[in-house]
Amino acid sequence: MSTVSEILKGFEQYIDAKYTSQNTKKAYLSDADEFLELTNGFDLENVQKFIQVLFNRGLKSASIIRKLASLSVFFEYLKENGLVDKNYAKLVDKPKNVKKLPKFLDVDETIALLDSVKDKRDRAILELLYSSSLRASELLGLNIEDVDFENLRVRAKRKGGGVTYVPFSERAKRFLVEYIGARTSGPVFLNKYGKRLSDRYLRKLIKKYSVGSIFKDISPHTLRHTKATHLLNSGMDIRLLQKFLGHSSIKATQIYTHVNLKQLAETYDNTHPLAKDE
Repeated sequence: MSTVSEILKGFEQYIDAKYTSQNTKKAYLSDADEFLELTNGFDLENVQKFIQVLFNRGLKSASIIRKLASLSVFFEYLKENGLVDKNYAKLVDKPKNVKKLPKFLDVDETIALLDSVKDKRDRAILELLYSSSLRASELLGLNIEDVDFENLRVRAKRKGGGVTYVPFSERAKRFLVEYIGARTSGPVFLNKYGKRLSDRYLRKLIKKYSVGSIFKDISPHTLRHTKATHLLNSGMDIRLLQKFLGHSSIKATQIYTHVNLKQLAETYDNTHPLAKDE
């Protein structure tokens, strides 16, 4: 196993066995292929060279860090197959990434967005996305058998392959029941051909309704951030929020405390008489 094509073929089989998300696998394979095209070895120097080329192309730090995460998986594969002795993607200095606070809608914007949707399927999609704070892949992967209407919960496949039950509201149930009708099996959300809805179409759908109703271009993930922020603002314990969102680390959930504090500061600046200059 020494040619580029053989290495990529082996890596593809490696990630197929470890990951369930097609988007994740596609990104890992694409990044490994790009690394092999731009370099001529598997040492630290070549990893540094790869980063420099990406910088010269004008890629942002966040994109380079993501590609390094893919390379780390690739180098683990190389290490397991005796092609390297170390995971050099982990040893290289990573560019600093300034984390942006997640975008979210306020309560009035959320209501306006949801109420603007008249199509049965599309309303069920937006209501469930907001109610359960599901990721796009989790929503699109749902089958009717995964929906427990009696206990108001869905069985979702989380990142990394785990499966968990996530609650949804009575309001979301009403729209889901109306859309699903008499169907008892198969994908929950279908396109006009009766096939499972695609990620690309979902994003176009969310953008259409958000731009048309609240004049904002949002993604499915914005609704996830929105629900999380609303729950935290309503007093939910951060550990419960972590479990609800399916975060493996509390650090990922703590970003919402920063959103909360930023919102509090902005409210103070806009409303408190002592915050303004005379």
